[in-house]
Amino acid sequence: MCGIAGFQILKNILDIDCTKKIKEITEVINHRGPDSEGFWSCDNEKIYFGHKRLSIIDLSIKGKQPMVSNNGRFIITYNGEIYNYKKLKKFLESSYGVKFKNKTDTQVILELISIFGIYEALQMMEGMFAFVLYDKQTKIVSLARDRFGEKPLFYYLDNKYLIFSSELKSIKKFFDKKKLNISKIGIQNYKYLGYIPAPYSVYEKTYKILPSQIVNIKNGRIVDKLIYWNHSNNSNNIRTQFNLDSIESSIEASVKKMMVADVDVGCFLSGGIDSSLVAAMMQKNSTKKINTFTVGFYEQNYDESMHAKKISNYLNTNHIEIKVSLNDMILNIQKIIENFDEPFADSSAIPTELISSFASKRTKVILSGDGGDEIFLGYNRYVFAKKIAFLKNITPKYFRVFLQKIINILPLRFLDILSTPFQKNFGIQGFSHKLVKLSNILTYANNEQFYKKLNIIDNNFLNEFLKAEESFFSKYNDLNLLESVQKNDIDNYLCNDILTKVDRSSMLNSLEVRSPFLDHILVEKMMKISSSFKIKNNKLKIILKDILEKYIPKTYYNRPKMGFAIPLENWFDKKEMLNLSDELIYNTEWNELFYDDKIIKSNWENYKKYKSFPAIKIWSYLVSAIWINKNC
Repeated sequence: MCGIAGFQILKNILDIDCTKKIKEITEVINHRGPDSEGFWSCDNEKIYFGHKRLSIIDLSIKGKQPMVSNNGRFIITYNGEIYNYKKLKKFLESSYGVKFKNKTDTQVILELISIFGIYEALQMMEGMFAFVLYDKQTKIVSLARDRFGEKPLFYYLDNKYLIFSSELKSIKKFFDKKKLNISKIGIQNYKYLGYIPAPYSVYEKTYKILPSQIVNIKNGRIVDKLIYWNHSNNSNNIRTQFNLDSIESSIEASVKKMMVADVDVGCFLSGGIDSSLVAAMMQKNSTKKINTFTVGFYEQNYDESMHAKKISNYLNTNHIEIKVSLNDMILNIQKIIENFDEPFADSSAIPTELISSFASKRTKVILSGDGGDEIFLGYNRYVFAKKIAFLKNITPKYFRVFLQKIINILPLRFLDILSTPFQKNFGIQGFSHKLVKLSNILTYANNEQFYKKLNIIDNNFLNEFLKAEESFFSKYNDLNLLESVQKNDIDNYLCNDILTKVDRSSMLNSLEVRSPFLDHILVEKMMKISSSFKIKNNKLKIILKDILEKYIPKTYYNRPKMGFAIPLENWFDKKEMLNLSDELIYNTEWNELFYDDKIIKSNWENYKKYKSFPAIKIWSYLVSAIWINKNC
């Protein structure tokens, strides 16, 4: 795994030392590849490539990048892993007589592109990656990203510069002290969702390459944008039957090929269904004890570490555990949030970074269970979607609209009083917020509206969100509600939240994380199976549970889903967290694109008194404050 950076000067600009500049913008992502670095340039075309290498395959100097194809036509700076590169290499050697100078997957990509072109080559590749390719013949710069967006790729484009990098840090460094303009649509999406979805970023003229996308640029103009794969292309003919052994074999095949590395490979083990199955299959296919890593909390209601330990003992892995406290969060919050370069409100980034830091001292590669919830239907919202669709069908519209109006006009304080028994007896935080959200959801007009209403973190911005001109959520309105939610999760939440969190947290610590459940062959197979086989009697992830039972006794994992969340509600009751929040909220000069100063302070005071909405809403304010204080 690596970090890539580079730029092309599109006009005659005399005051830039390009050799110095490429080294500067590459150095700021050193954490993504501290093992070595490399540079390439074409002064005539004023294009410059930089590369930071984390050596995983072919640790020798022969694997150094940027790399040039055998025919000299193509130059690549590449970040990622191609899991089937050995098979592709043999194919190129036997069928086309290609001679390889090294053992890397990088040269395999170059020679594939040389023979088949970038579009066809990408469809042959299995892996996670982002790369920038320069074609000396056509003068086209191509930017491409893997099918699910596991690896990031940003670019800035105006009439003077094309700048690209694995992280926004490089683009910011290119302009030194010049402040980039904040993107209004980027911030709007952050307020809605807690993250900024591709193709947007926090800055104007700066974009993220979409999953499965190729962007071709020539002379500073975008020639075309291509999508080379879609998880739903082959899912139109939904089968009514499936073979459990076949799915198990596909998962195991994915695990085995992602265990291939010239360094030790470990596993994140939460104790849940997904990571437990990955760990079990890894241990089955390993000649020695694998290392498993678990993060837990001192708050019992949020801690799954004891379950992970139990499963580790059963599998006989070498188990390593850390626990995260409020103090750990306070000590690391600044560093972790700043590492994302743009506002990012998933609080689980804190424990993810801390366990990544811990694991990186023992290995360079980790397998995880990411993607299992989206592909095999593991979120409670999938059951919720089924129930809501049923309620909508049996409940007259006028009644649903009436209920929504009644709940929305009632003061939150009154709803808080009504919700007191739920909070005391069932530990349900923010019940009044949930009630308001439910009343809004019941009036959804289509699948897009349902998804937006379900996932918005702040109801104050709901109407604005619903009216947004650019929509990421309307593609699957013709599906049933559950499958629409699933596919939107894969396209949006998975890429822009989960995988972003994992990439930044792990790569900050020079750690590569691989996700066997995101093998595209496995995903294509699963998307052909009806959701009725994945959820039964409101029980989630039935297929994975049936497979896992072959490896681990059901009693070890048969419990309610907890999810990977930090105890925000508990921590916001502590003096240390209250003091931190007061400091950030009251000492920040709030940028008007983010939030109104008076509203922020009023919401914070209401939260302290009544807890009438989820803590994640306040967390998104704190993230914004840290980012504003650093960048505005």
